[in-house]
Amino acid sequence: MRQFGTYRLDLRNECVWRGEEQLSLTPRPFSVLRYLVENPQRLVTHDELLESLWPETYVQPQVIRTYILEIRKLLGDDPHDPQFIETVPSRGYRFLMPVSDAAGPSATSLIGRQAELAVLHTHLERCRNGDRPTVFVTGETGIGKTAVIDAFCAELSNATRLRIARGQSLEGFGGKEPFYPVREALNGLSNADEKARALLATAVAGWFGRNGTNSPSIGEICEALETLSQTDMLVLVFEDIHWADSSTLDLISALARRRSRSRLMLLCSFRPSELDPHHPVRLLDQDLRTSRRGEQLSLGPLSRESVATYLRRELATEALPAGLASLIHQNSAGNPLFMIATLDHLRSQQVVIRRNGQLTLSVPLAEIELGVPDSLSGVIALQLDRLSDEDRGLLEAGSISGTIFPAWAAAAALERELDEIEEEYAALVRRVRLISIAGQDELPDGTRSTFYVFAHALYREVLYARLPAARRAQWHLRVAGRLRSMFAGQEASVAHEIAAHTAAGSRARSA
Repeated sequence: MRQFGTYRLDLRNECVWRGEEQLSLTPRPFSVLRYLVENPQRLVTHDELLESLWPETYVQPQVIRTYILEIRKLLGDDPHDPQFIETVPSRGYRFLMPVSDAAGPSATSLIGRQAELAVLHTHLERCRNGDRPTVFVTGETGIGKTAVIDAFCAELSNATRLRIARGQSLEGFGGKEPFYPVREALNGLSNADEKARALLATAVAGWFGRNGTNSPSIGEICEALETLSQTDMLVLVFEDIHWADSSTLDLISALARRRSRSRLMLLCSFRPSELDPHHPVRLLDQDLRTSRRGEQLSLGPLSRESVATYLRRELATEALPAGLASLIHQNSAGNPLFMIATLDHLRSQQVVIRRNGQLTLSVPLAEIELGVPDSLSGVIALQLDRLSDEDRGLLEAGSISGTIFPAWAAAAALERELDEIEEEYAALVRRVRLISIAGQDELPDGTRSTFYVFAHALYREVLYARLPAARRAQWHLRVAGRLRSMFAGQEASVAHEIAAHTAAGSRARSA
């Protein structure tokens, strides 16, 4: 099966798929489409088609035009502005779209992202029609934003009449350079494309002119990009705009709001967890979506089936050890970065091994202790260190009770009032994506307490491990004491929890 854009060519069943919809072609037009798809981005002459497809049968050359019309009708292709098949007058045809295996590239980060790539291709079709879409690709650290953008750009790399310009925002420690990702994107475009270089040298002379020293205005940059995208499509990518300077954000806002038609697709990525309620990127995203000038493509966790697919590919086996996919999916919560690190950790510890040609586990599944892989501990610690002391303290108090924790236990650890703590956790959930509400429970006195769950068990483990032993002991013993007071006369119902916190407190105290 071969894929081009949002379509898949099913060679076995001789049909075309668009998503889950099966489209039918009669045999001869299908043969023409198949030959063009298998020979993309080059001229295929009329004679080559006839000799390759019907070498011993006489077919009138003009019949090929009828087949092409039928294919174009199926694909919704405009012969005057073709997306798929270009007619080369008096010579033949050229298939314009890049073609890949329907399963996509074998890069591990792309598994389970076919739907997201299809969405981006849908926006690209809007771009071809001059609708200038603006798309924000969002998700937590390690979820695969860059991998999705890389795959999308790779699928476009051989497309005709299309340019790609990419810039990366950097975390600033001593101030942010105005327009840093914009200059990076346009420099790359200038170095790779002589026509673009000549246009930029004239339109944005402040950067690319012979004596350019001054920064151009936002209006000048917009006009230069629109000129570049009048006849050829331009996909402009800015990554990690949660670190972008204000000038770059103003440019994104201006490009998204301008009403002139141009074949410009603006693709930006950011981490919502990096944005406080008043961060300019949050405000920009909300405003553009409200005014229907921008759309968000949020990347969620991979499914257990996608994790299993990754494991089978990475481990080169069709038969996985029982429970391995579920274990890694649960430990990583479907985050591709955490999934890869967890598997690497198991392999380095010789837990996943090959014995007599069969993949197996050297340790029973129930006895595997995953912990926090070394490759992830620093990444998680850096995220936690960016939090305020107050926010980090709330998360640390929650870590005492496990991956899922009740607000009353955190209140006990911090010796705070439950109502006050509940309000602070509610605000924390809105501010960061490291915890979410898991439900509520009724306490013995009739009051209700909210339960929270960490986005990943690994976050909880890093927080807990970083607690000083004395504080950890004190907090465990305070939670045990609160359990005894809340369940006075009913201690037997929570005896296990009391014993666990008391034992953990004693171990920490003696450490």
